Amino acid sequence: MKMESSIRCRAVLIFFVLSSVKSEEEQHHTAEFLPEFALFPQGSFMEDAAEDQFLTYRYDDQASRTTRSDEDRDMGWDAWGPWSDCSRTCGGGASYSLRRCLNGESCEGKNIRYRTCSNSDCPVDSGDFRAQQCSAHNDIKYQGATYEWIPGPYDPLAPCALQCQAKDRSLTVELAPKVLDGTRCREDAFDMCINGVCQEVGCDRQLDSGAKEDNCGVCDGDGSTCQLVRGQALPHLTPEQSLNTILEVPVGSRFLRLSAKGPDFIVIEAVSLQGRREETSLMSTGSYVIGNTSLDFQRGTDRQTLRTSGPLHSDYIVKLKYGGPKDTVVQFLFYQPIRYQWRETDFFPCSVTCGGGYQLNSAECYDIRSNQTLPEHHCKSYPENTKPTPKLKECNMDPCKDGDEFKEVMPRWEQGPWTQCSVSCGGGWQERSVMCVEEDSQGQFSQVEEWKCTHSPQPVTRQTCNTFSCPQWVAMEWSQCTVTCGRGLRYRVVLCIDHRGQHIGGCETSLKPHVKEDCLVPVACHKPRESLPVEAKFPWLKQAQELEEHHTATEEPTFVPGPWSPCSTTCGVGRQTREVKCQVLLSFTQTEVDLPEEECGKDKPLLERLCNQGPCNQLPGSSLDLQDHLVPFSDVEELFIWDYRGFTSCSVSCAGGKQTAIVRCVNQKTGEEVEDSLCDSSNRPLIMIRICNPEPCPPSWEVTAWTSCSASCGVGIQTRSVFCMRSLSIEQQDILSVPEEECREFKPAILQPCNQVDCPPAWETEPWQLCSQTCGGGVQLRKVYCKQLLSTGAYRRLGDGTCSGPKPAVSRSCSNSDCLPSWAGGEWGKCSVTCGLGIQRREQLCRQLTSDGQQMTLDKGVCSGLPSPPLVRTCRMIACPKHNKDIRPKGTHRIYVNNEKQTPNHRNDGVKRCPVLLGKHHIYIQTQKKKRFHLTIGGHAYLLPNTSLIIKCPVRRFPKMFIRWIKDGRPVASSKHLTITKSGSLKIPFVSADDVGVYRCVAGPAYEIFTLQLIGSENQSTGRRLPSTPRSTWEERKPTCYTHNIHLDGADRGEIEQEQASELIASLLISMSDGQIWTRTTEERTQARDSLHNWSELVSALGGAAVHRPRIIRQQQKRTMSVQESVDVNIGDSALLTNTTQSLTIRCPAEGFPPPVISWSKDGAPLHITDRFSWDGSRGLQILLPTASDRGQYKCTAVNVHGSDSETSQILLAEPPTVKLSWSDSSDPGLDFGRGLKAVVGEQVRVLQGTNLTLDCTVTGVPQPSVTWHRKTRPLDSGVVSLPSGSLRIKNVSPQNQGVYSCTATNAAGKSTVSTDLQVYTPQSAAGSRETPVLQPDLNRRRVLMASRRGTSVSIKPGDILRIGCPVVPDHKQSVYWDYNNQTLKEVSRPTHIQGPGLGPQYKMLVGGRVLEVYTLRVNFSGRYQCQTFINSTRETLLAWIYEHSNEFGWRFGDWTTCSASCGNRGTWLRRLDCVTPDGKIVPTTKCQHIQKPVTSAVPCNRQDCPPRWLVSDWSKCSTSCGSGWKQRQVSCQQLDARGAEKNLTAASCERMSRPADTEQCSANNCPSWVISPWGKCSGRCLGPTTTVQRRSVTCQHTNGSLYTDCDIRHR
Repeated sequence: MKMESSIRCRAVLIFFVLSSVKSEEEQHHTAEFLPEFALFPQGSFMEDAAEDQFLTYRYDDQASRTTRSDEDRDMGWDAWGPWSDCSRTCGGGASYSLRRCLNGESCEGKNIRYRTCSNSDCPVDSGDFRAQQCSAHNDIKYQGATYEWIPGPYDPLAPCALQCQAKDRSLTVELAPKVLDGTRCREDAFDMCINGVCQEVGCDRQLDSGAKEDNCGVCDGDGSTCQLVRGQALPHLTPEQSLNTILEVPVGSRFLRLSAKGPDFIVIEAVSLQGRREETSLMSTGSYVIGNTSLDFQRGTDRQTLRTSGPLHSDYIVKLKYGGPKDTVVQFLFYQPIRYQWRETDFFPCSVTCGGGYQLNSAECYDIRSNQTLPEHHCKSYPENTKPTPKLKECNMDPCKDGDEFKEVMPRWEQGPWTQCSVSCGGGWQERSVMCVEEDSQGQFSQVEEWKCTHSPQPVTRQTCNTFSCPQWVAMEWSQCTVTCGRGLRYRVVLCIDHRGQHIGGCETSLKPHVKEDCLVPVACHKPRESLPVEAKFPWLKQAQELEEHHTATEEPTFVPGPWSPCSTTCGVGRQTREVKCQVLLSFTQTEVDLPEEECGKDKPLLERLCNQGPCNQLPGSSLDLQDHLVPFSDVEELFIWDYRGFTSCSVSCAGGKQTAIVRCVNQKTGEEVEDSLCDSSNRPLIMIRICNPEPCPPSWEVTAWTSCSASCGVGIQTRSVFCMRSLSIEQQDILSVPEEECREFKPAILQPCNQVDCPPAWETEPWQLCSQTCGGGVQLRKVYCKQLLSTGAYRRLGDGTCSGPKPAVSRSCSNSDCLPSWAGGEWGKCSVTCGLGIQRREQLCRQLTSDGQQMTLDKGVCSGLPSPPLVRTCRMIACPKHNKDIRPKGTHRIYVNNEKQTPNHRNDGVKRCPVLLGKHHIYIQTQKKKRFHLTIGGHAYLLPNTSLIIKCPVRRFPKMFIRWIKDGRPVASSKHLTITKSGSLKIPFVSADDVGVYRCVAGPAYEIFTLQLIGSENQSTGRRLPSTPRSTWEERKPTCYTHNIHLDGADRGEIEQEQASELIASLLISMSDGQIWTRTTEERTQARDSLHNWSELVSALGGAAVHRPRIIRQQQKRTMSVQESVDVNIGDSALLTNTTQSLTIRCPAEGFPPPVISWSKDGAPLHITDRFSWDGSRGLQILLPTASDRGQYKCTAVNVHGSDSETSQILLAEPPTVKLSWSDSSDPGLDFGRGLKAVVGEQVRVLQGTNLTLDCTVTGVPQPSVTWHRKTRPLDSGVVSLPSGSLRIKNVSPQNQGVYSCTATNAAGKSTVSTDLQVYTPQSAAGSRETPVLQPDLNRRRVLMASRRGTSVSIKPGDILRIGCPVVPDHKQSVYWDYNNQTLKEVSRPTHIQGPGLGPQYKMLVGGRVLEVYTLRVNFSGRYQCQTFINSTRETLLAWIYEHSNEFGWRFGDWTTCSASCGNRGTWLRRLDCVTPDGKIVPTTKCQHIQKPVTSAVPCNRQDCPPRWLVSDWSKCSTSCGSGWKQRQVSCQQLDARGAEKNLTAASCERMSRPADTEQCSANNCPSWVISPWGKCSGRCLGPTTTVQRRSVTCQHTNGSLYTDCDIRHR
């Protein structure tokens, strides 16, 4: 602190020195700050120390310099001088060191270097270093005045300038260009100013170290001392439970971020370590200090954000305080310190007292809150906690006295060898022993405590081994059959393949697939006859052929000779020839393939040789011996003959080779070999061969041919099979497969790269994304890139112009199917009011989005039972004008009585006192349904429709019988709807839109008004005129009196004074459905009233006289019938029963006094309470497990002493829609334009252009289905009209009307759709047209089914007239012949029976035989009808046929299927279809297979919440790239609600089910490991304590034998 304390006095000294050089003209006391002025305490330095002679002189002490390096010497620098004194004594200062350039100024580099010093924190009361420098100028005048200077705001452009600010003023001045060395650049960082430059300082207080604090606040830490905590909370607060704790953040936490969306308020309770509590509510935006920790808080309209960097100095308990009915969602994130952490201990005593020893320290586990030491298992419970490695340092280095020298060697870990792996494959374990040993001065090792070796990591004692998968049998493809006919065998190769894809042994023999099996070639075998028996051949020729070498194709290209041809002569010397091919054997297919001859080399076998058939004059009975082959058959002895001279070397060294006898020409007399030309070549003996080296060959590697390359470019792979084989016999190709261990040579590679060239640029497409819509025509997108596959295997992105060919599409249409119908809202109507708050309504429309994206409006019955969009909303217009002016007689003034404005009464002679109306200026808003309200004149009421109202008009000093009422300026008289009581009150039963208006109660000269409006109404009257009333006689007799003081005649009925009233009405409209607003039913008296604020006045429920006569409370709006498991209806409504209905309830609420007795009857017969039938006054009639027999009419009767009332409900059995259809074809053969045709849906209709077509769609079902029509792929045209009967009328059919039309019948039990294909053709004027057949006029009204060349199949109902047309032109002149089931029919024009074993159907031929008419009543007419004729021009035969089915069976809807899901609004069920006879008997479905099934739609079922369940995500990747690791997944508790939406729940909701694991051990490829060889021999003799050495090799190697360099050096 000496430097800080001397700043001010030195500054004054320098100031006086500078002042003394000023001119004497300046006698006033002012200070002038020069730009160079700065404070330089002792030990500081200047900008450029190389130019500072003082510094150079001071530190030019050769003795204090360090030894300069060789590099400095080469650069011309002297050695660095000593470090200067630190610029500060605490808080982090700077020190420098200088060096001198010995070559003048030509040295490269700087002559000064810096380092930080005095990094310990200063005392708390010492103050800020920059503030001390500013305060040193407090006594120096600036511009004639002195100021108290404090540090100015941070300036990033000049962080090291001394900028100070006058306290409590906005004046900021740069008092010095540079601050003292060691001054922080800014408060929130360690960076410091050195020589006027801001230097980066790490959190370790070292220059340019780059060390930064981690999220836990540890300098250069790895984040292991804290944990990230993040989550979300959704507390549900109510006014009763208005405060709830959502989060606890412990002391020491950092980077707390908390965001809350909702109306609730955040409250923070800080609890210090001493237990002191402090609670703060965060209500407004600002900075807070809570628990000695500063934080920033921001509050918006719907979101609150809390931030603090920390660390927290207290425990934070974050709470939420109720602020509104809407729930608040809270998201938070912070880093929580691990409570139990490691810390290093002090060093243990030195191992020796002298001579140099060592000291170790350890680590202990402690609680950061209590600072107490705990057992180690507390810290080990956190995986992030890493125990510090013990540190080692030397100690007691002084030499020992004579005789006391002793120095220990540091203990180390000693590990034994690994045991053998527990398994050979599939993952096992191996172990070894590890102990801590210490060596004494005699070289002896002894085991010591393990803590002495904790300065280095303990080697593992157990590790996994042989984690690769075990070998498995792999079978190749079967070979071809060994024969070309009949039965044979086929083979395949079965290999034992290990995890590297190499063929090895070790597979289970019992599991090996078989290698051969029988095969059959479906070709008869014929054995050829021998042309010459074996006995007829020459024995020597047979022997020679047996000795010939036989070649077969191998896996290497070789020459394969064919058999020799017969000798060219029958006796004597001739020639033989043969064919030689270059062939190779394909091992997998066992087929031989011919190759070019150059593939087989040069050693091509002979193509020709001599042969000797023996002498032509040989006598019978003579014998031939070996010498007969060696010499010619001649009586003359020759001098030179052929002779055998040994054998050639063996062809192979093992497995049976061959040796060929050597034939030489020799001199018969001398025995010497001579030139072969001296011998007769025709007498050369045959080749003689013998077997040699028959022993088996040693095992060797055999390889197959390389497969074709897997890729044509980039980088491909070729594979081949490698086997360890042992050849037993080359001749017989007998090869034995042996284990790979027996092959000693290096195994050839089974893989090799190929085609390593860059591929040409090509288009690459990503998978299609999800469709933008699930129906109604959406769009799918995908990404398309132009990429090039390089020879390295990497991809390179290129521009689209680089790739050839068109770019693949990036979008396509999808979901081209019609959407299901749904409710939609039309355009909003006008606002109900012209000012203030009103409502808007819109029409409910049933819409369907077609597959082409067009909206189609359907009948409203199609959307029955579906959720409806909101049809009512509030609207706010301009503010209504306010009437504040009071009209009163001249000379009057206002007075206030009971807070009401009144006009004082003037007492004059002859004038009586005026009447006084006791009105209440209140606003009434109805928030729940009541039968009747009593309100007082003077107010403003907003009521729900159908509520009865009584407006009281209390008056003083006026007869009540003479009170008059006026509405909207018209007098009101008593009528059926409006009644004026004797007390002057106005009764309005069941308020409707006609009753909206301003009512005025008139009592003589005084009056008061009452404004009535409806909630949810258009507030528009129907224009009903009010009856007039005669003028009261009281008007004529009334005294002279002043009028009422308040004139509100012109009050706007939409006006309302309180803004809160508008908000309440808006909330009521939103919360209440349209049916609730317009229903007249009275709610139960026990229903809880809505909670309201003080500014809204509610009207109490009606008291008065009790109801005597029984009355059943009826619903005015009928409910839509729907299909449910539990049916609950009100009396008067109908209900539907299905086979899935579990219970039925008919509610019959009744009122009266005394309470009426309820009884029930069915179809006129009284019901009795049974196990299935029960009822009471509150729940109504309940029927359990209703059946079809329970349908009928149920009557509820309420009776008491005053009378009775009754109402009925109809119970129906639900039947899904059924469409009566026809699957036959209809055609309009007429040519009259504009004629009509009527067809039934389901037919294929062909009509002439201009025809008026009617498609009938007759439907049945309970309830009666609604019928809608739609057209596939496009909406209905403007000329297409849907008739009330359900038919579809198409006027003036045109080609644009062609398409598929579908009739859909819908009711609560289901939906059925039947389609018709409409085809339109135009008339042809040319003769010979095949499109316009001509029939007799009487057939124009009948349907003709056309036969076709491909055949037609139709179904006909028995009894219908069947007419079949032959597809010929109208002017066809040739005869037409008809067949029925291959039986020719006679040409008849009168009805005739078809001949046969039984009575066949009657038939006759029309239109010259072109039409066959068949009668189908009470006979079997099913079968094939065929017409045959000749075409006029070509004489080609026309053959067409049609198959008629008797439609004796049909489809009928049966029971419902089981629901596809048990909950969650995702289940559907369908109606089963049964094939039945006309009398309803179920028959096999094959009887109806020729009839198209009706279309049924899936109906939702089981719409209830699913039970909570655990939901898991996919596993993450393994935490390690090799060896054993961990993989994780997210596990959450979720529930599928009745709407089909997923909800996240707390883990406690799923506690009944076992929670799936979120972590799992995994293993990747084997890691490289250290492989050691056995120890070598000892390098010396084992005599005495002399230390000798053993050596071994240690390599980093993978399990497949390849070498690596990334093994863990710590485990070496």
